[in-house]
Amino acid sequence: MRVPEIPESYQGYRSRLQAFIAANLPELSFKPKVGLRVPDEPEDVVKLRAWVRALHEAGYVPARYSESEIDEIEEKIRVEELTKTGVPHALGNGLVAGALKHFGTEAQKAKYLTGLATGEHIWTQLFSEPDAGSDLTSLQARAERDGDFFVVTGQKVWSTWAQFSDYGYLLARTEPGTGRQGISAFILDMNSPGVTTRPLREITGTTDFNEVFMDAVRIPVENLIGEVGQGWAVATASLSEERGQVGQSEASDPVVDLMRLAQRSLRPGGRASADAGIRQKMGALAARSRIHRYLSYRTQTKALQGQSELTDAPLTKIWFSETNLDLCELGMEIQGAAGGLAEGDSRVVDEGRWQDGFLYARAWTIAGGSNEIMRNMIAERGLGLPREPRG
Repeated sequence: MRVPEIPESYQGYRSRLQAFIAANLPELSFKPKVGLRVPDEPEDVVKLRAWVRALHEAGYVPARYSESEIDEIEEKIRVEELTKTGVPHALGNGLVAGALKHFGTEAQKAKYLTGLATGEHIWTQLFSEPDAGSDLTSLQARAERDGDFFVVTGQKVWSTWAQFSDYGYLLARTEPGTGRQGISAFILDMNSPGVTTRPLREITGTTDFNEVFMDAVRIPVENLIGEVGQGWAVATASLSEERGQVGQSEASDPVVDLMRLAQRSLRPGGRASADAGIRQKMGALAARSRIHRYLSYRTQTKALQGQSELTDAPLTKIWFSETNLDLCELGMEIQGAAGGLAEGDSRVVDEGRWQDGFLYARAWTIAGGSNEIMRNMIAERGLGLPREPRG
């Protein structure tokens, strides 16, 4: 699979997009950060909804939401330019788009897909539980049929954007004790009676994730995605898309930023950039970062062409998360004692960018399925190797 180069003829598209961004980018009360970051203030969410709606009206629609054929070069440019802004250009968790496209009814597609694309509807993912993360077959949330409704009781966790979400993409067990065959997928109205959302304050100081409690919540039968017991297939189809987009693009080249940090960081004997050990680590990270960039392009291009393979997204996800972790750790090492300063301290380097990244980086090794589970998936389902012995 050849990585697509950007022909000169696409410069006009890039220039128009850059002009649109300059004219419409919202001013927010918070400084955007790397990661799945969520605003604290409802006013910022209102501004972001308007921003996403303006993008949609101008035709800058994410590939996952588009109803028409996507130009892969334009999609590459769109992702690059919008990511450079540091401002979200899609709200909530759009994982449900793939589920609806492949398994949703025509009524569900008509009602929900446009709202996803325009920012009218914000979604959260309600998969993980306190005792069911990467191994979703262990989930315990129950959905029991009661006439024209399913009654759902249970708890979800690590639900990004849940505090501002209109809808949830929910997995619940409809047949107890039957493993993956007993799981079903639902659309949950987050304003339903019995739904309680509790934001979780993380070590980064932000509240990106939430706990969601469901106490006898009634979900209409028409909000079932696919058939009863088909939830595992629905989730698998959409999860591969999420994993492929983890770390798909950065607002700036992190290795270049790391080099600049090393050039101005002093240590005994001179600048950090003159240290042979630091230089070797940066060289290795530069190579790994470039590989990640092309892996991302490859995964994105194959997806747009309908040629995705099972191992594409897990490979990209593993490569990014581990490269990013090592990069953030080197950023802390280069600072020396200054790496111990907290974000917000007047003496902190780069406004605490490296401290924040260091604290957040480990989340990427778990998000979308832990790297250990991803390696098992690649080995067992991609390469056909024997299953790992279960104790």
